[in-house]
Amino acid sequence: MNKHHRKTETPAQPASVKSPSESGSSAASDDVGQVQKGKANSEEVVRVRAHQKWETAGKPNGDGVNFWLEAEQEVLQA
Repeated sequence: MNKHHRKTETPAQPASVKSPSESGSSAASDDVGQVQKGKANSEEVVRVRAHQKWETAGKPNGDGVNFWLEAEQEVLQA
């Protein structure tokens, strides 16, 4: 088999890490889910705001990091 067709294996999960269903703490997993949803919502707000800033600037070439950072700062201050 050549190098382009090798199977890659994913490492096994460490034995000390338990899934939320194994740990018996659904409240903790609910908290984590809420934090993840909040983070995803914040990132979406930043993404939309950064895109608006990029469009307002005339859609310049580049990676848009400055637009993202400005939008992120605005969202954090709000």
